[in-house]
Amino acid sequence: MRRRFHLGALAGLALMATGVACAPAMARDPRGHVAPPPPPPTLDVASFQAQAAQYVGKSVHIEGCTITSANSGGADCAAFRIADLPGKVDWNGAIPLDGPTMEEASFRKAQQICGDTGQHEQCRADVTGVVYDPFGDMGVQGQRNFELRQVRIHWLAEPAPKKATGHHAMRQAAR
Repeated sequence: MRRRFHLGALAGLALMATGVACAPAMARDPRGHVAPPPPPPTLDVASFQAQAAQYVGKSVHIEGCTITSANSGGADCAAFRIADLPGKVDWNGAIPLDGPTMEEASFRKAQQICGDTGQHEQCRADVTGVVYDPFGDMGVQGQRNFELRQVRIHWLAEPAPKKATGHHAMRQAAR
């Protein structure tokens, strides 16, 4: 028993002599759990436009937008007012969504169904992304035009059910 204590004491002295110290950062959680990061702040389009500067480089969640103008360069997360005049697009604001950094599935679906500037039910969504200031990166002072990068679109509208076609339709009809 004395020998074990002696070897343990020698090992401890050796660690101290080499400058290695046990610190809380070196300690492992015995259960292996890591605390999840806090959820990103939730904003609407108007709030984003007023507060985006404080979130540059941080993730945000935008609620209640309609994905519009989707093309190869990106899309917009737009908010609409109640239309004053029938047939007129009545924007309440829009947030540019960067296409090249967008989640691939989100980008593909946006291009397929939300290519125009209209307010379509199937294009209703919430988005999560990182706030980016392209003018700030270019060194332009004063003017800001914030956008979201690394976007994931959370579609709110349910997709229309697909009709069975071909061999599968015949098999379903036979049942």
